[in-house]
Amino acid sequence: MRVLRRADYETRPWRNGGGISHEVAWHADDDWRLSLAEITKDGAFSDYAGFDRTLTVIGDGLRFDGAPIGPAPHSFRGEDSINATLHAGPVLAFNVITRRGAMAHAVTRRTDAAESTATFVFILRGTARIGEHTLHALDAAALERSPARILPESGTEWAEVTLRPA
Repeated sequence: MRVLRRADYETRPWRNGGGISHEVAWHADDDWRLSLAEITKDGAFSDYAGFDRTLTVIGDGLRFDGAPIGPAPHSFRGEDSINATLHAGPVLAFNVITRRGAMAHAVTRRTDAAESTATFVFILRGTARIGEHTLHALDAAALERSPARILPESGTEWAEVTLRPA
């Protein structure tokens, strides 16, 4: 298992210049990427034509084209024209992007203890133990030797990410 700490994420501007993302993990050929987006103002999402995306909002307060985005992971095509609006201030969102035809992904938001065979685990809020490691909010782990036992503290929310060839 490889632990990825929030303090070590590389920060990059969005493709459209409307915000910033913190890169959690990525594939060298750009076939997949995990990132943490800071959404601080209303505006259009960047065009990722040819990619599939899943956004998991941490907290609430985000709307896509006027419709509230709840706590469940929200999947959409990268070429979809989406205008985001905030109704309760800035939000953070965990983002998984895969190149269509090369890779596919699934994201599940969880609160329970579990044996996970996922590719990555991302702590949305709270703290969880995986083996001898403690992960805090916005930390991640690459589960290189699945399965791994995820032991969240009370109130912890985490995302389970599975990546696979398309």
